[in-house]
Amino acid sequence: MNNREERIARNEAIAREINQGLERSQADRSGTVRLLCECGDVDCERVIAITLEEYEHVRRVSTHFAVVKSHVSPDVERIVEETDRFVVVQKNPGVPAGVARRESLRA
Repeated sequence: MNNREERIARNEAIAREINQGLERSQADRSGTVRLLCECGDVDCERVIAITLEEYEHVRRVSTHFAVVKSHVSPDVERIVEETDRFVVVQKNPGVPAGVARRESLRA
């Protein structure tokens, strides 16, 4: 098992858990919320503007995460959707996808 892959996937799962709490309380007039980038960088402090509908769409698949475009880690994920505000990445098969699925069950 690759420690880096697992660490990245765990960091993304933690950001997702925080975002689930934030999404309930932050809708603004435009219908968007400001959520943490769900990238694997533990030091990332970037936020993305995303509607609740968009975020629910991302969350429907346990291996999908919303991230800032420049924060994609091609060795553990690939872009599956792109907007002008964020991209949706899918964890690669193996450790990254396994950790994402396992952590999603806890949420």
